[in-house]
Amino acid sequence: MTLYGMDVESGRRLSEDFARASERLLALSGSITPLVKTTPWHGPDGQKFQEDWKGHRQQLIGTAHALKAASNAVRRNVEEQLVASETRGVEAGQPGNAGVPSLFDRLVGGIAGGAGDLWDGAGDFISTVEDSARAGWNLLQDVAPPGIGNLMDAHANLHDRLGNFGDMGWRWLSTGEPPSITEFGSNTVLLAAAAATLGITARTLGAYNPHLFDDGRPVAGDPIPVGVGDPGAADEGVRLNTPVPSTVSAIMDGTIAAYSDQGQPGTPDTGVRITAVHKPGEPDAYIISIPGTTRWWPDGANNPTDLTGNLELAGGNLSTAAEAVRLAMEKAGIPPGAPVMLSGHSQGGMIAVSLASNSEFTDRFNVTNVVTFGSPIDSTPIPADIDVLALQHAGDPVPKVDLGDAAVAPDGRISLTQDNVATKVTLPNPAGDPGVANMNYHDGGKYVESVAEHEASGQIAEYSQKASTQQFTTSDPGQVTSTVSNLSRKQ
Repeated sequence: MTLYGMDVESGRRLSEDFARASERLLALSGSITPLVKTTPWHGPDGQKFQEDWKGHRQQLIGTAHALKAASNAVRRNVEEQLVASETRGVEAGQPGNAGVPSLFDRLVGGIAGGAGDLWDGAGDFISTVEDSARAGWNLLQDVAPPGIGNLMDAHANLHDRLGNFGDMGWRWLSTGEPPSITEFGSNTVLLAAAAATLGITARTLGAYNPHLFDDGRPVAGDPIPVGVGDPGAADEGVRLNTPVPSTVSAIMDGTIAAYSDQGQPGTPDTGVRITAVHKPGEPDAYIISIPGTTRWWPDGANNPTDLTGNLELAGGNLSTAAEAVRLAMEKAGIPPGAPVMLSGHSQGGMIAVSLASNSEFTDRFNVTNVVTFGSPIDSTPIPADIDVLALQHAGDPVPKVDLGDAAVAPDGRISLTQDNVATKVTLPNPAGDPGVANMNYHDGGKYVESVAEHEASGQIAEYSQKASTQQFTTSDPGQVTSTVSNLSRKQ
């Protein structure tokens, strides 16, 4: 059949490619400029280079905005093609100009499109300025004397915490839904800790910064190969093998194996495993296995999967650990468009859904699936086109810490909602001692055992048979490779 007009799927991909290229150029301009300005280079040659760079930077920014405009133009044409196709389908055979937009409609559409471009351009400009300012601030903080650096760090942390409240307010205005009780409470604790940290740091003239609930900046290590096979055995080094992802429970077991990476050579803090499935005739698919909390202190140490990370995620923020996962995925070279599954236990599941709900992340990575176990996810607005399986034991208290996304409206009414369409499966509690506050029901290994017992039927079986999930499962070890990358935090 002859194609008339645009192939909308190809158009969408082209628009996304243009948008990603624009973002990369803007980010490049923002990150290089502070380095150029602060590099010690005196004399006429240095001055000339500084002047030349201004012109080069304007060219980068101009090209970036041109790519963004092209992305918007292609996107609008995709939308117009969809409308035109629907109109032809519904009104085929009708005489006259049925389905052809009027001059008034075209004018309104043009004004709306122009306003949208202006809004997008303003957002890009603000983002570029913000990224450049942050990069410059971080660079100054790194080279400043310790006392001044501590004061700068404490000030930046308080600024970020105030920004969290601004983000909550914006989400409330844009969606009409007030912040959940858990979000408000978590961000209040983080703000109070940041204010106390700045006070202590200022009183000691920068000599001491306690870094209370200070999430710092993300760092990710280079990928290290990991053996694949028997999950109970270790590879040639000291790491547990990554299980072959033949079932949902085996994929979860790969997440549990990632817990063993903490403190090992190359992963002194904690690790994220990235497993690639190579099936003949299909694009490589990537499973990102994210362990949960591995440290419970609030002192801003190197390991970002700590109590601070929990509060950040509970507050609806993208934590440093989540940002470090993104960096690790970029270092692993996951290509654009490749299918990605995010699998996480406890805090790892919170990281998974926070990344899946972040548009900048999903613009870069093609997230098709998420599997969480023992994680509170009700307050996270995950896009409906991502297949999410949320597993929880009936007595596990951790998935309930978001209080079912309970929120208090201005009139005092409490609403209970779920901000996503995840498939939630409640499993029977495992046998044995429940432990203090039922925390033994939160054990990741017990989740793997429970799912292995129940995945032959019901909702778990339905999820495993989805076309999206099938991309990530295989029983052939020869089709699987795995790596681990360190996740860290820098103050």
